[in-house]
Amino acid sequence: MLEESRPFFRDRSVAKFPLPLRERERVRGDKKNQAPSRLPSPLGQAQCGELSRTTVKGENVGVGGGLLNFFFLFALFVLLTPNQGNSQTKEKVRVALGSISVNTSVIPVGHQYGVFAKYGVDLEPIYMGGGMNSLAAVTSNTVQFLSAGSTATISARLGGMDIVMLTVQSNKLDYSVFAAPEIKSPQDLKGKIVTGTRPGASADSALRLYLRRAGLVPDKDVIFIAVGDSQQGRLNALHRGSVSATVLAPPFSGMAKQFGLRELADLRKSDIEYAGSSIAGMASYIKSQPQLVENFLKGYIESLHFFRTQKEKTLAGVMKFLKMNDRARAEEGYNYYVDMMPVMPYANAAGVRAVLQFLVAGQPKAATASPEEFYDNSFLKKIEDSGFTKSFASKR
Repeated sequence: MLEESRPFFRDRSVAKFPLPLRERERVRGDKKNQAPSRLPSPLGQAQCGELSRTTVKGENVGVGGGLLNFFFLFALFVLLTPNQGNSQTKEKVRVALGSISVNTSVIPVGHQYGVFAKYGVDLEPIYMGGGMNSLAAVTSNTVQFLSAGSTATISARLGGMDIVMLTVQSNKLDYSVFAAPEIKSPQDLKGKIVTGTRPGASADSALRLYLRRAGLVPDKDVIFIAVGDSQQGRLNALHRGSVSATVLAPPFSGMAKQFGLRELADLRKSDIEYAGSSIAGMASYIKSQPQLVENFLKGYIESLHFFRTQKEKTLAGVMKFLKMNDRARAEEGYNYYVDMMPVMPYANAAGVRAVLQFLVAGQPKAATASPEEFYDNSFLKKIEDSGFTKSFASKR
């Protein structure tokens, strides 16, 4: 069984800030410095001791201090000398990832290969899971952007949160519904337990939408429970028999077939248009940092291009992201998603309207909400109008 990990992005459980600097004791008179310089000395310790005090005409002269001053000035010169190869100041940007999958690997893989750094963005992807966990992090500015399913973002804006989507990666549900072998149709799930990871996650929304279309009422006809670890956790729960159904995408869907689990539907092949994975941020932050937002989106757009055109490097990055060494499984996921990666990840009204219709049962105001209130395509439009994507489109 594959085990998910985050080898080149920071998990939310990891401390994100350095320890405070230790206070150093000043050198007064002949008192020895309690915190030696970190700069390496070209002389041995004994030699430095011999040189530390030299007598000239009966007066003591600190030769060691002169050496330290020399190295300090040299280090300062190096630090202050402009680096022509990396003269652009990088801005720190944290992005919360809603899930761990091939689909969500675009940002971590782009980060791994230095795509965002090209545009002055010091990126830190952090897996936090979908739903309220990630939304709380964006609200508190612990992270600046959320990369997750659009359902939770749209629901949060309906509830009064000033969050807005800047991109939508796909307007298709990129999951297959899998069930235990004895489940032959969605109607067989009545009274059964299922999971979509957690409420508000994109997988949860996809499964609920599928059940509604099959005539079942989620939380009434079918019982939803939460599980951890995104797709791996859902697959484990279904394989163990803890749940009767879930939704999966490659490479986990391929593993489910190998385990003998039944595929009830491939939602990607359905006629459902639904805003899927999106990038969102707080409107106040977006308004206050327009250049940084533009630079981040340029990195994201080029990362999409990298995914489409650099197959071998992308596969290596995906395998690292998912902590897997089965290349065939990684390639299965790549082939599933590559044609879904857009040149320009515009949100559209039809996809957002479908999400609003889905939310009406729990949030009645969604029935009269305008889809255009939930996304801002102006940054993407400015980038496209500048000619930034011309070479990307020609190489698609």
